[in-house]
Amino acid sequence: MKKKVLTTTIATGLMAAGVLTTQNPASAKADTVPTGDNTTSTTNEVATQKSDAKTIAQDNVNTAQTNLDKAKADTQNASDSLQKAKANETTAQKAVDEQTNKVADAQSNVDKAQADVTTAQNELTAAQENAKNATETNIQAAKDNVATQEQNVATAQDQAKQANDAVTEQTNKVADAQSNIDKAQADVATAQNNVNAAQKTVDDAKAAMDPANVQATVDAANKAEAQVNQDKQDVATAQTNLENAKAADATRQTNIDNAQKAVNTAQANVDFSTKQAQEMKDQLNKYQGIKDAAQKEVDGLNDKLANVNTITISDVEAYKKAFNDWYTGSKRGENWTEEDKNFLNDFMNSNTYKGNAADKNITVDINHLTADQIKELSLFSADLLNQVRNQLGLPKVIVTEGSLKLAKDVTDNYVSDNWDKFDHDVDGISRAAEENGLLSGGNFYEDAIFSSDFSEASTMDDLKSILYTGIVTMIGGSGDEMLHAAGLLGVDFGDDISTGKEQYFSAGTSMFPIKEDQMWITKMGHFFNVSKDYIRDSAKFSTTEVPGTSTEDLVTQLNTTKAKLASATDALNKAKDADTQAQQILAKNKAELITAQDNLTKTQNVPVQTETAQKALTDAQNKLATDTKINEDAQAKKEAALGDEAAKRKVLDQANANLATAQKALTDAQAKQKAAENNLSAEKVKLASLQQVANEKTQDVKTAQVALDDVKNKLAALENAPLLLKAAEDKLAAAQKVLDPVENVLVSEKAKLSALKQDLADAQADVTTAQKNYDEKLAIQTKAQTDLDNAKKVLQAIYDREALEAQIAAQEKAREEAEKKAAEEKAQAEKNGYHVDGNKVVDENGNQVSNWTVKNGQIIDNKGKVVSGLTINKAGAVVNKTGQQINSKNVVDNLQANKRTQAPVVQSKVAGKTYVSTVVAPEKAKANALPQTGEKQSKTTLVGAILVGLGSLVGLFGLGRKKEY
Repeated sequence: MKKKVLTTTIATGLMAAGVLTTQNPASAKADTVPTGDNTTSTTNEVATQKSDAKTIAQDNVNTAQTNLDKAKADTQNASDSLQKAKANETTAQKAVDEQTNKVADAQSNVDKAQADVTTAQNELTAAQENAKNATETNIQAAKDNVATQEQNVATAQDQAKQANDAVTEQTNKVADAQSNIDKAQADVATAQNNVNAAQKTVDDAKAAMDPANVQATVDAANKAEAQVNQDKQDVATAQTNLENAKAADATRQTNIDNAQKAVNTAQANVDFSTKQAQEMKDQLNKYQGIKDAAQKEVDGLNDKLANVNTITISDVEAYKKAFNDWYTGSKRGENWTEEDKNFLNDFMNSNTYKGNAADKNITVDINHLTADQIKELSLFSADLLNQVRNQLGLPKVIVTEGSLKLAKDVTDNYVSDNWDKFDHDVDGISRAAEENGLLSGGNFYEDAIFSSDFSEASTMDDLKSILYTGIVTMIGGSGDEMLHAAGLLGVDFGDDISTGKEQYFSAGTSMFPIKEDQMWITKMGHFFNVSKDYIRDSAKFSTTEVPGTSTEDLVTQLNTTKAKLASATDALNKAKDADTQAQQILAKNKAELITAQDNLTKTQNVPVQTETAQKALTDAQNKLATDTKINEDAQAKKEAALGDEAAKRKVLDQANANLATAQKALTDAQAKQKAAENNLSAEKVKLASLQQVANEKTQDVKTAQVALDDVKNKLAALENAPLLLKAAEDKLAAAQKVLDPVENVLVSEKAKLSALKQDLADAQADVTTAQKNYDEKLAIQTKAQTDLDNAKKVLQAIYDREALEAQIAAQEKAREEAEKKAAEEKAQAEKNGYHVDGNKVVDENGNQVSNWTVKNGQIIDNKGKVVSGLTINKAGAVVNKTGQQINSKNVVDNLQANKRTQAPVVQSKVAGKTYVSTVVAPEKAKANALPQTGEKQSKTTLVGAILVGLGSLVGLFGLGRKKEY
C-alpha cells in the first residue's frame, strides 16, 4: 500500500511541473495505479511507467540538446552572416563616400571646364566679331584713331605741363606773399620798438628835467652816438652782402634753367623711347600670338598623332622574305623558316591597339551601322593598311563611295542571312557584288576577322579594336598562311610582294550567335578590296574618293605647321631682341631723366640769398635810422641837460612829437601786416584752384593714355584678327576637348555612385535581413536552451525520484527485516519463557503470570512495586540482569538471585484458562505463606495486573510504528 501511494505522488508532482503532461504517458498511468492488494501487478506496472518516463525524459534531453546545438550553430552562422553583412555595409558606405568625393571632384572639373568653355566661347564670339570688323576701312580708321589719340595724349601732356607751371608760378607768389608777411611782421616789430624807444625818450626827457640826471643823460648821448657809428658800419656790410647775394641768386637761377632744360630733354627722350618700346612690345605680342597659334596647331597635331593607331614593320626586308618564302616551293608554306615565323610573331605581338576614351563612349548597333560609322571605320582601317603599304612601297588603297556601299550591302546580307558560321557568306557577298556592278559568283572581295565575346553591347572603340587586330593578324600571316595578307596588300597569289595594286577599300562589321553554343556572341570585322578590273558596271560603283585625314596627312600637316612654327619662332626671337633693345634704351633714358630731375631738385634746393640779405640790409638801415633818431634825441637831451629849462622843455616836446609819430608808424605797419596776411590767403586760394586744375590735367593725360592703349589694342586686334580668331577657335576646341571627357567622367562617376548607392542599399537591406535572422535564431537558441534546462530538470527529477524511492525501499527493507527479526525474536521469546503480551506477563505456555503486570515498560508486582532484577528486552522477553530469559523453571532462582523471596509458581485455571502466578513474600516470610491455589479472586486480580504491565511493556518496546497491510 505505501509504495503505491508514493509512486502516485511523485508522478503527480512531475505533472505539476508542466513538463510531462503531454509527452510522458507514465504520468497518466501513475494517476490510475490501482490501490488494491495486487502488489506484484502494481509494482511491475509502476516500474514500467518509471522506465518509460525516464526514457522519454532522456530522449527529451537529447532532443533538446540537439536542438540547442543546431540553434547555436544557426545562431553562429546568422551572427557570421550579420557581421559579414555589416562589414559589407561598411565597405559599401566607404565606397559610396569615396565615390561621392570622386563625383564632387568630377563635378568641380566639369564646372571649371564648362567655365573655360564659356570663357572661350565668349572670346571666340568677340574674335569672330573682331574678324568681321577687320576690314581695310576699319583698320585704317583704327590707325587714324591711334594717331588722333596720340595727339590727344600730347595735347593733354602740354596742358598738364602748363597747369603744373602755373602751379609753380603761383607757389612762388604764395612764397612772396609769405615773405611780405614776414617783412610786415618785422616792420611791426620795428615800429613797436620805435614806439618803445620814443616812449623811453619821453621818459628820459622828463627825467632830464631833473638836475640829478644830467650825468646819466650825457652818458646816454655818448652811447647813442657810438651806436649810430656802429650801425653805419653794419649798413655798409649789409649792402656788400646784398650785392653778393644777388650775384649768387643769379647763378642759382642760371643753374635751375639749365637743369630744367636737361629734364625737358630727358623727358622727351623717355617719351619717345616709351613709344618705341610700346611699338616693339606690340610687335612682340603680335609675333607671340602667331607663334602661340602655330604651337597650338603643332601640339594639336601631335596629340592627334599620339592617339593614332599605327602598324609598324620593324624590318621590311625580313617581312618581304617571310611573305615570299610562303609562296615558294611545291607546297605553300613549306619553305617558311622558323626565322620567318618568329619575325611574324614578333610583328603581331609588337603592334597593339590603343584604346580611345572618346570612342568608348559611343555605343553602336554592330548589325546596323550608320553610313557615317561605316565611313569612319573604313577610313580608320584604310589608314592602317596604307601605313603598311607605304612601308612596303605599295600603292595606297582608296576609300570610295562605291566601296562604302559594298561594305554596307555585304554586312546587311550577313544579317539578313542569319549567318552563324565561322566562314564567309559567299552568296551574300556575290549578291552585294552584283548589286554594285562588280564581278560576282564568288568571294573576290572580303577578308574577315572573328572575335568572340559574351556581350552584344558594342562601342566604336570595340569595333576599331577588332578591325585593327584583323589587319595586324592577317598581315602577319595568322593561320600559317599569307592569302589574307596578299588580298589586303593587293598582291596576286604567287606574285612578288613588290607588285601591288591600288584598290578601292572599305570596312564593316556584323554580329551573330554561334548556334552550336548559344553562350557565345561572335563579332566579325569585314575588309573589302575592289580591284579596278573587277568593276563590270561603273554606273553602279562610284569611284568618287571619300575625303578623310590619314596619318600621312597628319604628318604632312605637322611638318608644314612645324615649319610655320619655326618661322614664327624666328620672327618672335627677332621681335624679342628689338623689344629688349627698346626696353634697354627706355631704361637708359628713364635713368637719365631721374638724374636730370635730381639735378634740378638739387639746384632748386639751393637757398635764395637776396631776400635774406635784403632783409638784413633793411634791418640794419632801420636800426641805423632808429638809433640815429635815438642819438639825435640823446644829443638834444644832452644839450638840454647842459642847457637851460627852456631847452629841456623843447626836448620834451620834441620827444612827445616823436612818440606820436612812432605810434602812427606802428599803426600803419600793423595795417600793412593785415593786408599781407589777406593777400597770402588769396594767393593760397588761387594755388589750390590751380593745383586742382593741374591734377585734372594730369588725370586727363592718364585717361588719354588709357584711350591710346585701347585704340592700339583694337588696331592690333583688327590687324591680327585671323590669328586671334584661330587662337580663339583653338582655345574653344581645347576647352571643349577638356570638357567632353570630364563630362563623360562625371557621367561615369555618377553612374558608379548610383551603382554603389544601390550596393549600399542592398548591403543595408542585407544587414536588416541578417539582423532579423540573427534575432530569430537567437530567440530559437534561447528557447532551445530553456527547453533543454526544463528537460534536464525533468530528467533530474526522475533521477531524484529514483534515488528517493531507492532510499525508501532500503529503509522499508531494513524495517521489514527488523520487524521480521523482532517477530522471530518475539516468537523465540514466547517459546522460551516469560514474555510480555500487552500489559500482561505470560509464560512459555501462554499462561498469564497472575501476580505481575507491565506498566511503563517495567514489571510491577501486585503491590505496585517494580520487580527487582528483571527487565523486558526488545523482543518482549522478561530477562534477568545477565540477559537470560526467565521461565517457569528458573523464575524462583532468578528471583532469589536478586535476594527476593518469591512464592512458588502456582498454576490455576479460571474459566477454562490456565493462569500461572507467583506470590512475592517478604524475605523472612515462611514458605508456606504462599497464597493458596484455587483462590480465584486473588489470582485473577494478580494475573490481570501482570497482563496490564506486560501490555504496557509491549506497547513501549514493540514495533515502535504501526504496520500497514
